[in-house]
Amino acid sequence: MAPCDVSTRSILLRCRICGSGETVRRGKVEFYVGYAWPIYDCEHCGCRFTHHDSSTYDFLYSEQRSRYWLYMDHAKSCKTLFDRGDLAGLRAELSRTSKYQFIIDRIDREPASARILEIGCSRGHLTSFFILGGRKIIGVDVSPTALVAAREAFGDYFVQAGDPSIAAQTPYDVIFHVGTIGCVADPVEMTKGLLGLLKPGGRLLFNAPNRDGLTLRDQLWFESAPPPDVVTLFPPAFWHDRFSDAAQIDQQIEFSSPDQNLFVLLRRLARRKWQKPLAIPLKDSGRLAPTNPRTGHGLRLRRNFVRAAGRVVSSTGLHRLIPRHPTEYGLFVEMIKK
Repeated sequence: MAPCDVSTRSILLRCRICGSGETVRRGKVEFYVGYAWPIYDCEHCGCRFTHHDSSTYDFLYSEQRSRYWLYMDHAKSCKTLFDRGDLAGLRAELSRTSKYQFIIDRIDREPASARILEIGCSRGHLTSFFILGGRKIIGVDVSPTALVAAREAFGDYFVQAGDPSIAAQTPYDVIFHVGTIGCVADPVEMTKGLLGLLKPGGRLLFNAPNRDGLTLRDQLWFESAPPPDVVTLFPPAFWHDRFSDAAQIDQQIEFSSPDQNLFVLLRRLARRKWQKPLAIPLKDSGRLAPTNPRTGHGLRLRRNFVRAAGRVVSSTGLHRLIPRHPTEYGLFVEMIKK
C-alpha cells in the first residue's frame, strides 16, 4: 500500500461531517511517514476532522506489525475463553475495556429474543460474548481480512459490509459499534442508516472520540489513535443536536482517573504546548509509537512523579478539588429510535 500524502490536495471548504462552509484549517500533522493530514475545525457542528482514506483499514488488519494486529491478541484471549464455554470469564476479559462493558451492560437489559447487529466487528472478540450467550447476532466489517479471522475463530456469524443479508433481517432490536464512528467517511449518514434498520424503540449504542479529551494547548489530535485511523473528533453536544428529532438521546461521559486528572491539570498549569510527533512507518504502528520531541522525552519520569503526588492528594482528600477531564474515547451514546 503506497502512502497517501494529502497535503497537496486543495483546501477543504466544506465540513466533511455536516456540510457547512464554516471550516477553519488548524494545521497539518504527520503521525505516519507519507501521511500528512490537514486538520480542520467546523465552527458549525463543532467537529474536528481530517480526510478519510478507506483503503487504510484492510492494510492495517493484514499487516502484522500494524496497530490493528494487536486486535489479534485480544481475539486470541477471547477465543480461549470462548472455546472453554467460559461466559463469565469472557465477560470479565471484555469488561476490562469500558467501551465493551458499556455495550454488554446495555444488551443485558434486552430479552433473549432480541436481534442484534454489530457494525465494525473487527476479528469478532466482542461478538464472541454474545454468540456464546446464545444471542441472535450478526457481525459486520469492511475488512475481508478481519472477517476471515472472525469466522475461523467464532463461526459463521459475520458478513461483509453491504451484504444483502443485513437488510433482509431487519428490523433489529439493538445495533452497536465500538471504536468505529470516528473512523468512517460520513458518520451522520451512517447513523441515519443504522437508525433506519431498527424497530421503533430499538437501541443504537456506540462510543465516540470526545473532542474535549484533547489536553494540551494547540493539540491537533489524539496520539493514541492518529489519522489515518480515527478521522473525526466529536463534541459531546453533536449527537443530541443532530439526532434528537429521530431518537431519544442518552449520553454518558467517562472521566479520567484521579492520577490522570492531576497529570492534565499540572500540564495545563505549566502551560505545556503540544508538539507535533515524529512520524513512523504506518506498517510499524503496532511495534512503535509516534513520539513527541518535547512531551515524549522524560514522560515516564513525570508520570511517576504524578502518581506519587496523586497518592498524597488522594490521602488528603484534595483529589475532589481537581477538575475532572474526559477520556479520549469515553463519549458513550445510546439512541432509542422514536
